[in-house]
Amino acid sequence: MVIRAGLSVAALAMLSAGGSASTVHEIRFVQSAQVLVWQDEIWVGQGSSIDLTGPGLADAVPFPGSGQLDSVSFDDPTVTSRTRLKIASNSAFTIQTTPSNAAPNVEVRILDVGPNARASEQASDGVAGIVFHQVEKTAQRRGAPETQAIELELSWTGAAPSDLRIIASQ
Repeated sequence: MVIRAGLSVAALAMLSAGGSASTVHEIRFVQSAQVLVWQDEIWVGQGSSIDLTGPGLADAVPFPGSGQLDSVSFDDPTVTSRTRLKIASNSAFTIQTTPSNAAPNVEVRILDVGPNARASEQASDGVAGIVFHQVEKTAQRRGAPETQAIELELSWTGAAPSDLRIIASQ
């Protein structure tokens, strides 16, 4: 009788342990907003704010094998009035220029969308210097970062914007 009671208690304990072992807990880690940038197919860096017209990346995190971002400037007559960028992001982002009166001179065109990406552009009228606004992250499915990128062509008329940057939204 004691053995039967012990076996019954052991069987109930096994069923209970099996039930709790099948519970799935999902843990998500919060990442800071980041954009990854390639210029003309060359990886140039990542960060929450990337200065496209300065001598390098603003808040970029160094990445092994990363290249050097070529500054967009009319100081060098060999620089054309356009550049191609691939941008992958885990948040919404904007491309902005200051002074804001330079924004109407900058045009952004979507050239391609990676197989694991989505472009969600919001029309921009240049208010506050915003020339492009992606309203959600580009990464929509798992995959290599470059497959989660959208490819943009930035072109401008007149003088090059003096301060052109990509800013990830929080």
